[in-house]
Amino acid sequence: MCLGELCEILELGPGATAVARTDARTQTISLMTLDETVAPGDWVVVHSGFALARLDPDEADEALTLRATVPAGPASPDPLMEGSI
Repeated sequence: MCLGELCEILELGPGATAVARTDARTQTISLMTLDETVAPGDWVVVHSGFALARLDPDEADEALTLRATVPAGPASPDPLMEGSI
């Protein structure tokens, strides 16, 4: 399963792009899939480089706290990698 990243908008770019930060990494993302306007300081959910949803500050805080407290589990076993062919 793929999960979106929580990113903070740092600056708006040309067209429908923005520079966003996740942890210590910055990336250019597309805003073309959003129905609402964002500004620097806003938080968005990003998947495959596309902002999918804008989060209000309370939602962003809750999501960041939850992600920090949930331990990463083991990856699902891939039957093809276990020699089951």
